[in-house]
Formats: sequence, C-alpha cells, structure tokens
Amino acid sequence: MRILQITPFYPPSLGGVQFFVQRLSHSLVRRGHEVDVLTVNTENARSYEQCSDRMAVRRCSLDASYHRGLVSSELCRWLMGAASYDLYHVHVPFPMGVEIAVMASRRNRRPLVATHHGQGLRGDPLYTLVAGSYSLLSRAISFRGLDRLVLLTRSYADSLWLPRAVRRRVDIVPTGADVARFSPDQVGTEVRERHGVSPDAPLMLFVGSLAAGNGYKGVGTLIEAVPDIERRVPGVRAMIVGGGGLVPGLKARARRLGLDGTMVFTGAVANDRLPEYYAASDVFVLPSVPGGPENSPLVLFEAMASGKPVVASRLPGVCEIVRHGETGLLVPPGEPDELGAAVVRLLTEDGLAFRAGLRARSAVERYSWDDCATKMEGVYREMIGR
Repeated sequence: MRILQITPFYPPSLGGVQFFVQRLSHSLVRRGHEVDVLTVNTENARSYEQCSDRMAVRRCSLDASYHRGLVSSELCRWLMGAASYDLYHVHVPFPMGVEIAVMASRRNRRPLVATHHGQGLRGDPLYTLVAGSYSLLSRAISFRGLDRLVLLTRSYADSLWLPRAVRRRVDIVPTGADVARFSPDQVGTEVRERHGVSPDAPLMLFVGSLAAGNGYKGVGTLIEAVPDIERRVPGVRAMIVGGGGLVPGLKARARRLGLDGTMVFTGAVANDRLPEYYAASDVFVLPSVPGGPENSPLVLFEAMASGKPVVASRLPGVCEIVRHGETGLLVPPGEPDELGAAVVRLLTEDGLAFRAGLRARSAVERYSWDDCATKMEGVYREMIGR
C-alpha cells in the first residue's frame, strides 16, 4: 500500500502525536508499505526529508497559527493534488486539517481514516470557546466524511459524543510501546549527577511538552502537592522534564511555595536521552486535568516499560492503561492532596513501588508498535477493499 499520513506536528516538534505518527510510519514501512508524511513546518526544519526509499516527510510552510490551530495553504494545495496514494490517514486534533483531508479524499476518491488522539480544549477563555465549538462542529459534520475513525482506547471512545453515523465507523487500535529502548535495565546515575539530585533522594518525575496551551498536563497540581509530600518524605525531589512557554510561570509558582531546592526543571530533553530520565526516577507522575488530549499518553507506556510505578489522574483512556493498586495509583484530577497522598504511599509503603513497577513492565509488554501497525494495516485493507 501507498499511505499518506497527515498530521499537524511531526518531529523535530516534540509531543505524543508526533512520536505516534513517526513510530507507526516506520512500523508500516518495515511491513513493506510506502509511507509519506504530510505536515506543517512548525520548527523551521527541512521542508522535504527522504527518510528511506519507502518513506519521506514533506513539511509545508506555516501561514498562521493560534495555539495548536495551524493554517498552511501549501498543505491544502499539495493534499488536493495527492492522487497517487491508496489511502489517507489524518491525525486529530488538526483544526481545518480534517476538513481539507475530507475534501481531498472525495476529490481524489481515496479512503480516509482518522486517528483521534484527543481534544485539547484548555487554554485562555477565547481559545477554550473556539476549540470547544470547533470540536463539536467537526464531530457533528466533518467526521461524517471519514471512512473510519480510530481511537486508541475504548474508554476514551465511550466518553466522546459522536453522531450515530460516526460511531458505527469506530475502531479501537491501541498504541505501541518501545519496550526495548525503555526498560528497567537503563541506568539513571548520570541524570541525577547532572541535575544535582543525590543518589538516595526519592525522586518523582514528570515528562511532557510544556508549550503554551498545554496547561491540561496539570503540572501546577503537582507543584501544589509537593510541600505536603516534602513534609512527609524528607529529601524528596521533583523533576519536570519538558520545555515551552509554561515553564517560566511554573518556576515562579514553585518559588512562591519555597520549592527552589526541591523542584528541578530540566527543560526539553532529546528523545534519545529520555530512558535515562525514567531510570533515574522512583515514581512517575502524570497529573493531567480534564479538557486535554490525554487519550493514551505515550509517556505512561515509557514509564511503565521502564519499570516505574505511576500516579496518574483518573481520566478516560488513562484509567484503561494504569490499573489502580496494581501498576500504579489513580487519583481525582486537579486534587493536590489526593495526588500527594498517592505519591507518599508509593514512596513510603514497603515494597509497594517495586511491586507496582514490576507489574507495570509486565502489563506494557503486551503493547508493541508492530501490533499497532498490524491492526492499522487491517483497517486500511478493509477501507481499500470497499
């Protein structure tokens, strides 16, 4: 098959959707398919990149942007003329990108599959209003033009309002996990030395993009929880891995709470260095709040593959990956007291973190990118066969 992946963001841009598209594409290529990626050039990267004889990335110029909404007339023109592919696969959220893909699929008579990674509705009030209205209209109107809608977890699919005609076209294809690169065998000693964290200090870790508009990651909730954790777990440290426009405000918030010696902000970390950061930690924390696209966060799979117990918000999708009391603990979103109590329990209850980490590694081993690609390939073949 010759497949066109359409995504608003792609590496070197950092984020879960970017890495999902990248890893899925490489897995499909290994299975013998030809894959091109069509995206928007948000990082001033090369406009065209030939990754292999079966894969290329075309980055179209960015005309305008508002939060995560991107406008690219070049992408629109190129997609309308892309008639040589067997199938289009668009990745949501992509404001206006879905609509353009629907028009191109009808014009060029090509099947259109979409993967719904989540809906980022949190931000300033104007953005929340615009994003929320667009999301509802897109699901009510644009999604009807899809041949298949793929979601990564059943619980997240059930939480979405979807028109009946669209719901009949839903498939669940779980994401993959890189269990070879992220493993309990990694060593994090150098990471602790680099950031001034003593070898015996209990360390909780957050990993995620902190770009403007990503407030749904809930790092503020984690910061609010740290003073109580610090009182109950002497010497504890919290490491925040991620860069972006939210970082200065989060640092200021930590300073106001007197956490300069406790919080470590590393900034953005290259993807190939992440295994060391997970290895350096004792507990991974994902304090997401409702209204963000945390459908099936890749960082959860990375942490669990690294053998780390997880504290995460009880949200659709997330609650399907983290088994409460077995691979980690789930807490109500936006509740610093509950979050802090869960972290303290994992750090102090004898053997709990170790057992949860072992189960986390075992649980995540059933997810693989080859399985994800195989299931997606089945969706593609069905659509092409029709």
